[in-house]
Amino acid sequence: MDPIPLKVVERTWRKMSTMPLQKLPNLINFMRKQQPFVLAYLLAIGHEIFNQDEQEQLLYLGVVVWQIMSQGSKPLTKITGDALDEAEKTNMKMLEYLAGELEAGFMDTTKKIISNYPQPEVLKYVVEALMEEPEEDYFVRDENKGYIFIYLKNHN
Repeated sequence: MDPIPLKVVERTWRKMSTMPLQKLPNLINFMRKQQPFVLAYLLAIGHEIFNQDEQEQLLYLGVVVWQIMSQGSKPLTKITGDALDEAEKTNMKMLEYLAGELEAGFMDTTKKIISNYPQPEVLKYVVEALMEEPEEDYFVRDENKGYIFIYLKNHN
């Protein structure tokens, strides 16, 4: 798949951020039909470490990423459970490596990951969304943002 352009990422993000909440169940049902393994993964992963706000952010960002990826030049292929498992193994190895990096090395490595990723604008969106100041009464712990990032990276 060709890289998704920045303007598509931004347009889809704006559309999703202004979508009325009552339309979200229909979108989730559509995702269930198109990407059942991805949706099941997003709903099941992280329950042992995430609080409710973190689980909601993971699901919401996952739906936004799916919508962005759906805007590509070719139709999305249906992701399998095996493909998700393989991506998770690879990304967990990367996370273990990053955990050992010093802060300066971590930033350089993160920039390399983004620039070498097949969908760099989508990955940058995920990073920016995770780094945004949360709304009041919304509690996403800094230590779990890395896990949310990896889980989102697994499915796109």
